[in-house]
Amino acid sequence: MTETQETRIGDVVELTVDKVANGGFCIARHNGQVVFLRHGIPGEVVRAEITDISKKFLRADVVEVVTASEHRTPAPCSYAGTCGGCDWQHVSLSHQRELKSEVVREQLAHLGGITHVNGKPLAEFAVVALSPQETGLRWRTRNRYSRIGGVSVGLKMTRSHTVIEIEDCLIAVEGSVALAQAKVHLGTGDISTAQSSSGQHVVVDQRGGPWLDETVGDRSWRIHAGSFWQVHKDAPEVFVQTVRRFANLKAGDKALDLYAGAGLFAASLGADVRESGEVVAVESVIDSMRDARRSCSDLPQLDLITADVRKWITQIAEDFEVVILDPPRAGAGLEVITEIDRITKRAVVYVACEPSALGRDAKYLADAGWTMTQLVGLDAFPMTGHVECIALFERF
Repeated sequence: MTETQETRIGDVVELTVDKVANGGFCIARHNGQVVFLRHGIPGEVVRAEITDISKKFLRADVVEVVTASEHRTPAPCSYAGTCGGCDWQHVSLSHQRELKSEVVREQLAHLGGITHVNGKPLAEFAVVALSPQETGLRWRTRNRYSRIGGVSVGLKMTRSHTVIEIEDCLIAVEGSVALAQAKVHLGTGDISTAQSSSGQHVVVDQRGGPWLDETVGDRSWRIHAGSFWQVHKDAPEVFVQTVRRFANLKAGDKALDLYAGAGLFAASLGADVRESGEVVAVESVIDSMRDARRSCSDLPQLDLITADVRKWITQIAEDFEVVILDPPRAGAGLEVITEIDRITKRAVVYVACEPSALGRDAKYLADAGWTMTQLVGLDAFPMTGHVECIALFERF
């Protein structure tokens, strides 16, 4: 196709892949327009099919690699490139982390104005694996599948309602698809499965059950199978260790855990402040807070509150040494950050599953006088474009 021809959906064009973008895509350009490209690697020359056209950009999928990156590797899954569950199966695991590091650095610099972290230039920041044993496969303990005609299950294509029938999912824990398939004739709607650290593997029912027993460190939780829990099998332990290290709480301290879920962080922090201290945990999902109350009833220093964080935080007049913040993907937002600034004495520990949200909220914190002094990036979602960051903000 010549440059004078109008670009149409279905056209196949040759592109040079420029850089990685947030969301599992790469950036290229065609006739001056930005192209959000799937299945490429920066530095490659590829042929790609145009899949979507807007006034500001194009979307495209690689159909042929002309000049391959040294980091390109055969995808372990036969559905890679068709199913929408993974973004980076064609990239070596170590280079996936390099790409995610670049995304985090770009989002923090562009949106947050961050130039240094951990006492070093932001350019030296790197995402790391959750454990030395990470293979990138069989890590996902919570999974959701679409029914296909009441006889099979599948996963949706990217940016589509079209479902691809599958026999297995290699990032899901062993047996997840088979478990869903065994229940496909029962009920309607999607089928969700959950596996606990104790080995229970169940289909989530309409009430969010049955019960699962989760263990992190020396503490156990009894939670609904449908309650929020970190999906990577190694994530709860690593996240708790990092949050406790950043919070650095002592006996008698007072801490606030916002968007507390089932109390994963609150219970661990409660052990640090001991009975002479206090941890206030706020969560809007009733079942999650019930799980927290059930699992943490032996910790009188925990004050567990079911409430909307945005509404609740404007009504309190007490101060806290440290605030733990683990908001939804959209982030906390200016209103919540403003209130956190008002009530926090020493530190904010921010757990972020979306780099752009962390960047925006980091700017709000910086404007209020807080500095990001520590940051870890954890590859809690291998083979996908997602990454988890835990940041420490201190007031100077």
